[in-house]
Amino acid sequence: MSFTYAQAEKLMLHAIRSGRMPHAVLLTGTPAAGTHRLVLSLAQELNGARAESVETLRHPMCRVLRPGSKSRRILIEDIRRVEPFLSLKAEEQDTKLVVILEADRMMEEAANAFLKTLEEPPPQTLIIMVTEQPSRLLATILSRCVRLNMRPESSALNLSEVQRLFLPSLAAILPQIGSDVAALALRADFQALLAKRRESIADALNAAVKAEAKAIAAGTDIKDWEARQKDATAALIETEYLAEREQMLELLSLCFGQAVLVASHAPDVQPLTPEIVQLAQTRPVEDILRRMRELDALRSDLNFNVNEALVLDARLLDIIGTPL
Repeated sequence: MSFTYAQAEKLMLHAIRSGRMPHAVLLTGTPAAGTHRLVLSLAQELNGARAESVETLRHPMCRVLRPGSKSRRILIEDIRRVEPFLSLKAEEQDTKLVVILEADRMMEEAANAFLKTLEEPPPQTLIIMVTEQPSRLLATILSRCVRLNMRPESSALNLSEVQRLFLPSLAAILPQIGSDVAALALRADFQALLAKRRESIADALNAAVKAEAKAIAAGTDIKDWEARQKDATAALIETEYLAEREQMLELLSLCFGQAVLVASHAPDVQPLTPEIVQLAQTRPVEDILRRMRELDALRSDLNFNVNEALVLDARLLDIIGTPL
């Protein structure tokens, strides 16, 4: 279940004022959905702290962690720096508030170190973790937080960069649904875009690690920082790649879903592209729903680390091409 900002704020304020405040909350969603705004509201409710943004939040009883290294990761050193604050004794009317922005950027070592705090939270403490990618967090962390999935109050859709790049390819094949040639064309576009995105992700992260290593070498006697981070960097590249792959598949699911709504004469549907209306007019609803089920099967297959190319070959023919 997802909540608008107003719903999530009402829920959290009620929990605080009734003495049922959780010790750890996970806010999932974009800043546009109100995640940062809710953090500011809770900081004001708990400690009277006021700020224009989470980045400018300053109060003796508040700490904000965010990816601070050049490679945009939260390191174990960042977690260690907040531990003395958590061990402080708060005044009776205050609550120690720790906010972790982009919590999915915690490296595994940092996440494991933070688990102890989540398992044995100090009194008068609220930890708020904010992320747009909850699937990147350790399952042990997810299980120890009260999760609030937040959605924008507006019906407008905000596509990610890779979704905007992929949309023209989808729009081109939607009128050709039922054609094996269209399925093969989409597979080629899908794989080509993913390859470019992986290269772009790797270039950006490797450049960030190099810059980070240079800065560390200049200030310490550590000269092999880049080599030490090789495995962690590779894992982060793979994580970002998989997240973008999922966003592309989610866009295809969204196009099918909008076509079903249009065909069913649902009100207030704003199709991403005119080809969605054309799809709704030319294919039976049951056929589109069947293709959505095949798409869910593809996403499930990919989660089991099977060969990506082989799965795409097989499943896209069922999703886009001639039904068996």
